[in-house]
Amino acid sequence: MDSELHQKYKDITFPQELVSLFSDIVSSNETARKVCTYIGRTEQQQRKDEGVSRGVTINEIVENVMVERRTRVKEKGRTYSYDKTKTNIHRKTAERQVDKLLDMSLLYYESVKPLKFLYLTKRGWQVVEEIVKRSLNKN
Repeated sequence: MDSELHQKYKDITFPQELVSLFSDIVSSNETARKVCTYIGRTEQQQRKDEGVSRGVTINEIVENVMVERRTRVKEKGRTYSYDKTKTNIHRKTAERQVDKLLDMSLLYYESVKPLKFLYLTKRGWQVVEEIVKRSLNKN
């Protein structure tokens, strides 16, 4: 959702049933959950430090979000094996997850060429709070 569309619908919030639904959808995909919570955490930190949020870029997500994935390790000869390693998220994967969250109206962006600054909407904050609350109740 771009900033113009966000301005039109910025005061709309989800009822609790939809918050639970979207929390389940985002939580079921580990990468989407990490991207969504990273954006929320970063925005919150920026507001605390600077008093205003400047947004998050895809590059910041790629640099800071770590995921566990299988990487190829060469063994003797022509054989390969795959080991799980914790590495940074691929840019394409981050873009896909951001597009998914934009389509769900959990994020909006402001385009400042050549960058897009991403922000959580009110609905996005509702979902992130629910995800964090669930993870705290699990532990």
